[in-house]
Amino acid sequence: MKLSITKKCFMFGVNRSSYYKWLQPKPEQTDEMEEKVIAVYHKYKGTYGRHRIAQALKNSGVLINHKKVYRILKKHGLKAVIRKKYCNRKYVKENVAPDLINRDFKADKPLKKLVCDVTELRRLDGKRYYLYSIMDLYSNVVIGSHISFSNDWGLVLNCLKNLQIDCAEVILHSDQGPQFTSRLYKEFAKQKNITLSMSSIGDCYDNAAKESFFGHFKEEFYVFHTPKTQEELYKNISEFIHYYNHERIQMRFKMSPMQYLAKFAS
Repeated sequence: MKLSITKKCFMFGVNRSSYYKWLQPKPEQTDEMEEKVIAVYHKYKGTYGRHRIAQALKNSGVLINHKKVYRILKKHGLKAVIRKKYCNRKYVKENVAPDLINRDFKADKPLKKLVCDVTELRRLDGKRYYLYSIMDLYSNVVIGSHISFSNDWGLVLNCLKNLQIDCAEVILHSDQGPQFTSRLYKEFAKQKNITLSMSSIGDCYDNAAKESFFGHFKEEFYVFHTPKTQEELYKNISEFIHYYNHERIQMRFKMSPMQYLAKFAS
């Protein structure tokens, strides 16, 4: 006597849908998918981890789980660049502004909350170089930057002078470095109707959004670029900031800062 599939499943205590699912061929990771994951990894020179690789593929119409990306990377011995976490604070001197950001690193419209900071670059021909940059918290777009040999007020001033924005409602947040607690900085901000905000001493989390940018910058910039001269350094930094703004995926937005700004800014 020949039993039906339904009766056989009943006799053995098996769900019929589970039986048919068992009959289906198990999906296997194709070489084509592996090639796409590895291509994204190498395109961004290891600076994209599994989540960002999965998002990049998703943005191009290829659906893949970040866990599968991880397995592919592990299979081929590939690891993402892991940036080191650190914070370096300076002592306050004078003209300290209150912390108006209070670790709320989100803004409801562009050019409302800006964060800024200075970082020292790797020495080139024995010379020190410092990078100052300003980032808009609405979209994480870097709206201004400047490089100098000296970590002083001039480094900050040259960048602020070139900002072509309406500063009437702008909050500019920084740490309590000597450039930001100087009398000249306070006077310039007053002239431009910029409202100053400053983090507390010794707490890098009070300016975490900007610390995060410089953390990514320092780790990834030297993966993409190896400047040998001052001219190359300036050119490469400009190229990296353009890449950061226009191409590099922000996992918070699932797209680049400029793409987010173009899509959601009213």
